[in-house]
Amino acid sequence: MRTVREIMTKNVVTISEDDTLLEAAEILRKNGISGAPVLDEEGEVVGIISEADVLKVLEAERFPFFKLFHLMEREDIKEELEKAAKTRVGDVMSKNPKTIDADASIYDAASIMHSRGFNRLPVVENGKLVGIVARADILAAL
Repeated sequence: MRTVREIMTKNVVTISEDDTLLEAAEILRKNGISGAPVLDEEGEVVGIISEADVLKVLEAERFPFFKLFHLMEREDIKEELEKAAKTRVGDVMSKNPKTIDADASIYDAASIMHSRGFNRLPVVENGKLVGIVARADILAAL
């Protein structure tokens, strides 16, 4: 039976919980990925940040003004965007992420992703991040 270790991406792009949304968005864009594990100061996985999390901030609490966009002055829009860009990743990430052990089967990973609607799972070994497995990795392995 094939394991997660065999199909995971080992060089994982990570984001710090203290990064701003602007920094996180730039890291995601630069690396052509839609999400990444979030690490604390000790290097522990404490969350996942995705493009969807960033968009939620823009759409929800901070930007109800999008409905009134045509009525706003450009300076007001700029100020609101700058405020949102300074929001800390730790404040909006998905916390306490589900992880998977490197020696788990790819079927276990597929089951977790399917049942929970996840696109990616951080892979850990002895509590430390060693990789990430995405839906595309599982599909390629099957």
